[in-house]
Amino acid sequence: MHGPQPSRRVLSIQSHVVYGYVGNKASTFPLQLLGFDVDPINTVQFSNHTGYPAFTGQRIDGDQLESLFDGLEKNGMLNDYSNVITGYIGRKNTLEVTQRFIEKLKRKHPSVQYVLDPVMGDEGRLYVSEELIPIYKQMCRLADIVTPNSFEAEILSDVKVDCTTSAIEACRKINDMGARIVIITSAQLGDQDNPSETLHLVAYLRLEDQARAKAFLISFPKLQGYFTGTGDMFASLLLAHIHMAQSRHQGSLQTARWLEEACELAVATMNQVLMETSKLSAEASTGSSGEPVDGPGTTLLIRRRELRLIQSKKHIEAPHVLFKARDLEL
Repeated sequence: MHGPQPSRRVLSIQSHVVYGYVGNKASTFPLQLLGFDVDPINTVQFSNHTGYPAFTGQRIDGDQLESLFDGLEKNGMLNDYSNVITGYIGRKNTLEVTQRFIEKLKRKHPSVQYVLDPVMGDEGRLYVSEELIPIYKQMCRLADIVTPNSFEAEILSDVKVDCTTSAIEACRKINDMGARIVIITSAQLGDQDNPSETLHLVAYLRLEDQARAKAFLISFPKLQGYFTGTGDMFASLLLAHIHMAQSRHQGSLQTARWLEEACELAVATMNQVLMETSKLSAEASTGSSGEPVDGPGTTLLIRRRELRLIQSKKHIEAPHVLFKARDLEL
């Protein structure tokens, strides 16, 4: 007879949209398919993501967020969480309340694994106020796992990420802030093959004895087109697969193979979801003659590039690993 299964419950503090898949909408379904209960707190409630020509909705403020945390605590619900993830927050006072909450939660429940997805910007452009940057740097000391894109890694580390060496240095600096695992989710590295056509995940891990570190890289093709919600989904896939890999490899965490497995599975799902999205959006965007039925940047085209999560159910539940981890020298 099997004993009780360890808890798999995630408190997910991210944005929300009515239409489409970003933030909690991009994270909840994959986590649930992988066996996690998910309790979302929506930091914004928008009609759609901000890449559309128009959007409406509201942002939660610090007092409102604190009230939600207070309700969870009074009912003893904070005892149930195995994981917490934070994504887009956007407001300074809301981020400060979140930071205080994570500090309190980690103090009372040190086993809770905190994934910090520092959603600040992409491709050289900030889409939050600069006053949030020092708070995110402070939050790195609370995080077990930090999942920036390359631009966010540059902001946190003050290192320009343009080659493998600089990517490792950025990870090391973020690790020195306190995070045990740092994963740059997508970087273009000039010293790797086909730099314009390939993206790379770069992971850095402080091993159990704290005296040694390990780094590895996973390369995967850069797909044409602009997709939203990819970082939110990817961070949640990493949370799930790292949690499950740690459970499978309990007792052998002195190597990084469990983390490599988790990242390979997350990359596999992400690539397959984007392939599915690209295929279906291409089919929907051409008429019977094969000619485009709408121009680039139109609302219709943006809608057709929303992540095809439901259609990708099998890729989330059983990803096919094509891209393997390669060790990096430290």
